[in-house]
Amino acid sequence: MDLSLMLQVIQTVAVLFGVLFGLFQLRQLRHDREAQAGIELLDPLQAPDTAATIFAIADLPDGLDEAELRRRLGPRFDSALTLLGFFECLGPMVARGHLPIDMYAEIYRGATIIAWRKFETYVVERRKAGWSVLYEWVQWLSERMEGYEPFASQAAFDQYRDWKSPADFKRLSRRK
Repeated sequence: MDLSLMLQVIQTVAVLFGVLFGLFQLRQLRHDREAQAGIELLDPLQAPDTAATIFAIADLPDGLDEAELRRRLGPRFDSALTLLGFFECLGPMVARGHLPIDMYAEIYRGATIIAWRKFETYVVERRKAGWSVLYEWVQWLSERMEGYEPFASQAAFDQYRDWKSPADFKRLSRRK
């Protein structure tokens, strides 16, 4: 084998290793980005008012108009609208695939469905009054979450009962 052929083989092998390393790095970058997005999704839940607001919303009956929502929630009404606004901002991120829907569902599925049910009458009234796209992404997310299969029939404490390590997560997530 002459020197020029050997150098070409070495160059080809180096390029191949470079491509494989690059693909591995891209996969790792995607994983890191998703993990960071998950951590950032938890940020709003760290505010003391957020959990109290979610529970206050959950305690409401469905179908209340604006006046009754304001009366029952009192000072939490504005916090409830802030929570809906947060979900509204995340909707396009989910729709575009920047935020995986399964990650959103794991963290906010219940709160999204409940918030939409409790505020749907209010939103419909406001839409009729001229704000036709008010909380459109909250509605869209709620509709997606209602029928989201991985969580439709089983609570996490049951579904992940056999979890031993992060490697089990995918396997257990697919079980019905």
